[in-house]
Amino acid sequence: MSLEAVRKKIDEIDDEMRILFEKRMDCVKEIIEYKYSNHEEIFDPAREAQMIKNNTQKLRNPYYQDGYEKMLRAMMDLSKDYQNGWLEQKKAGN
Repeated sequence: MSLEAVRKKIDEIDDEMRILFEKRMDCVKEIIEYKYSNHEEIFDPAREAQMIKNNTQKLRNPYYQDGYEKMLRAMMDLSKDYQNGWLEQKKAGN
């Protein structure tokens, strides 16, 4: 396969990942709305640990485990940042 063909595949995967990211963030918004309404904490370390364990165990190529775990942690950090920003806006009356 040519370099251009592989790059085209990566571009297509990136498009799919963007769509999935937006879907995930829509769910994150629903979660913060629920947590806010029910006076729950944003950070749930047990849930995060379980999510990482469950997802890394599903990898077909164990060589990718460290990178995949870093990506999951980065997504969770983005989610918490979004949720914290949402809370700040809510507290400010926006």
